[in-house]
Amino acid sequence: MPVSVTEHPLPEEWVGEEPVTVEPEPLLDRTQRTVEDVVESTAQTVDNLFGSADVEEEATVTRGRLSVGAQWDQRDGLRERIRLKARFGLPALNKRTSLLLGRGDVNDFVDGSADDNIDTLPDRFNDFEDEDWLLGIGYSRDGKLRRGWSFGAGVRMATPLEPFVRATYRWHKAFGDNWLWRVEPRLFVQNQRGAGISIQNVLDHVFNDTWLLRSYSIVVAEEEVEGISWTTKLVAYQNLSKKDAISYAAYSTGETDYEVPVRDYGFELRYRRQISREWLFIELLTYVNWPRDFLIEERERNLGVGIEFEMQFGEWPGRPPLKQD
Repeated sequence: MPVSVTEHPLPEEWVGEEPVTVEPEPLLDRTQRTVEDVVESTAQTVDNLFGSADVEEEATVTRGRLSVGAQWDQRDGLRERIRLKARFGLPALNKRTSLLLGRGDVNDFVDGSADDNIDTLPDRFNDFEDEDWLLGIGYSRDGKLRRGWSFGAGVRMATPLEPFVRATYRWHKAFGDNWLWRVEPRLFVQNQRGAGISIQNVLDHVFNDTWLLRSYSIVVAEEEVEGISWTTKLVAYQNLSKKDAISYAAYSTGETDYEVPVRDYGFELRYRRQISREWLFIELLTYVNWPRDFLIEERERNLGVGIEFEMQFGEWPGRPPLKQD
């Protein structure tokens, strides 16, 4: 005998409900999550060596980025590069200590030349053969490594090992609403370079919501080199929208007491855009420079182009952590 629906009604929660399908996580998101998980596990391992933190206070990525790029120019042809830089807070050490894991030029990291203020594509690709993995620990009283004194020690994870120690003082002063001056002297000792000192100077001027002008310079003196190396750069940043911007730069670099005091100078045009996700960027570059390393060389014009994809993870200004529970 047929059963009446009114006599045996369906449960209320079933009425009008369609089957739920779980969409697979996109490849981009899986990649970003995997990178963050791997580097986070490294931080947790180090943190446990100094005493386990509470579960809710596990070491997490403060900030990190993975970049993959390629560059071509008339002088050196095609080159490619993969870079990683991640910083973690270590709760077991009172959150004043951070772990740094990265791949890049260890010398530039130690003396401060590899700074975000000047870390554009042409600088990133210099001396690409010398890139190695780096593991280091830094300490700062405020726990943020942004103001006052900070100290660090680490090692290049290659044969032979290249240990280093450094001490950095960060100072800044604002003038009105439009000017910001930052000075960063640094003392360092590196196994093959001996003792050294560097001074970084950055002056920013905000014209309006669209334009920022930055003057950057750094000088480096070290025990094993007679002269003083220097780099200076003037950059104008133009904000096009919330997702893209352009920078225009002129730079020069050299070394005193060297056979060629000015080793390179040139101009760069760089376009950067957020794509697909808030943590994924593409950077396009074109430039012209006039490098010269030795007197026997002729200083000739060198044209180049570059492209880079950058994936960020961890906590960045203006957005919450990317990793979801």
